[in-house]
Formats: sequence, C-alpha cells, structure tokens
Amino acid sequence: MKRLRLKIPPPIIAILSGLIIWGVSESLPAYILNGDIRQIIALIILAMAGAIDAWALISFRMVKTTIDPRYPHKTSAIVSHGIYAYTRNPMYLGLVLILSSLSIYLGTVFGLIVVVLFILYMNSFQIVAEEEALEQQFGDAYLNYKNSVRRWL
Repeated sequence: MKRLRLKIPPPIIAILSGLIIWGVSESLPAYILNGDIRQIIALIILAMAGAIDAWALISFRMVKTTIDPRYPHKTSAIVSHGIYAYTRNPMYLGLVLILSSLSIYLGTVFGLIVVVLFILYMNSFQIVAEEEALEQQFGDAYLNYKNSVRRWL
C-alpha cells in the first residue's frame, strides 16, 4: 500500500469521492432535512470551503512555494501564517468541506461515510508522507510548527 503514497493528487481523490457520494445518493437515498434547508446549509459549507482554499492558495503564493502535494520535497518554505496558523492542511480541509457540502446537498447521510473514508485516505497516503518529507527538509522548524498547529482543526 505504500505505493499509493503521494501518487494520486488529492483533487483526483476528491473527485472520485464526489462521484461515489453521488452514486450512493442515487442508490441509497436517505434524505436529511427539508430540501431548502439542505441547500442553504450546503451552500454555506461550500462557501466556507472556497474561502479556506483561496486563503491557503494565497498564503502559498505569497512565499512562492509549490502547491503540488505529490512533491513535498520541492517545498521552499514552511507556510505558518494566515490559515496555516490554524490548520496544517487547509486545502484538504477545503476538500472535506466540499465533499460534506455535496453529501448534504444530495441529502445522503451515507455520503458522509465517504467523507470519513476520504479523511482516512488523506491521513494515510498523503499527509503522513508529506509530514515525513517536511520533517526531513526543515527539521526542528517543521517539528515546532507541527507541534503548535493541528493537522485538521
């Protein structure tokens, strides 16, 4: 299973997860809440995801470091300001919120199980490998950051 580490870009995993959520909603509808309320909640969560992802991308661009998570060794700086002062993985948090929004919009409780599986996948095959590479590259500076800011929230 180590072969999957840092191989598939997280947006691709998120798209596949979204397709699974959609498929689950078609085959196992389990509507939660009224349709209008669901849509409003889903749009609010989607807007939060967009804001978090935009803030994260701007923070990366400000220090001119790579945003490609498949190559953490190409990182030129530890980004610890902005949204990165609150979560070490805001872009992945944004993807989780997008998938959660989709599940709520489609009204499928079962889609939230897919969101949990996405988180487990990201932790196992992406985040741990990134953290190992950043620890090697930045040493104590990254360890201090890692110890002061949570992985997700």
